[in-house]
Order: sequence, then C-alpha cells, then structure tokens
Amino acid sequence: MTRFTEDALRAFLDNQGGVTRFWQPAADVHETRDALVIRLELAGATTETLSVTLSGDGRHLTVAGSRGEGSGEEKTLCHQLEIYFGPFERTFELPEDFRVDRDTITATLKNGFLTIRLPERSFSAMPTRKIPISQG
Repeated sequence: MTRFTEDALRAFLDNQGGVTRFWQPAADVHETRDALVIRLELAGATTETLSVTLSGDGRHLTVAGSRGEGSGEEKTLCHQLEIYFGPFERTFELPEDFRVDRDTITATLKNGFLTIRLPERSFSAMPTRKIPISQG
C-alpha cells in the first residue's frame, strides 16, 4: 500500500504537459548486430489501445496506450493492489550514433510483451569523391 501511495503522489507531482502518467511499463532495451530492440511488459494491453511513434529526427521512440482492468468484478474489499491500470506513455531516447531504418521497423504484441525492433540503416560504401576547388 505504501508503494501504491508513493507512486500515486509521484505521478501527481510529475504530471508533465497535461498528460496523466500514473504508471510506466517495465522495459528492456538492447542491441543486436543489426537492430535496436525495445521490449515492454504490457499484460492486458491490446493492439487497439497501443501507439508506437518515432520522432521526426529519429532520436525518440514513444509508446503510449492504456491498459484496462477488464475483470468486470465489483471489488468490495481490497487486500492487496499492485497491478497498475489506465493510461501510460513512455519515451525512449535512442543511442546518438544509431540510425534507424524507418521503413523496416516492426512492433509485435505477444504473451503480454510488446517487442519493437528498430533495424539499423545500412550505409553502402561510396566511392571516393574528389572535391573541386574553385578560385575565389
């Protein structure tokens, strides 16, 4: 109950830009040889309630959505409440030297985990180019 109260107070005090952020899903971020992979724990969320966006400059990935309680049961007395429900938004700053191939990003929701795969844009070797020098 203490954690619940502390998190609720923190969410109230950290309210940024009018967006209510009561909880944030746990996430892992790692790189493979050819991609950056972000995996979020989102049990109870559906593809219809989730949104994944990449900023115009390719530096920030935002996952937003809502997780509903869904049980429909009336609670008359609660003994323990640890599962968070409601809206959330989480933004990840991508590594500075990582360039995303925007056309091949994938997001998959399976077994309560959202896995976002951001393939790295490959650069093909360009031939050496001699730069002409003009007389000023």
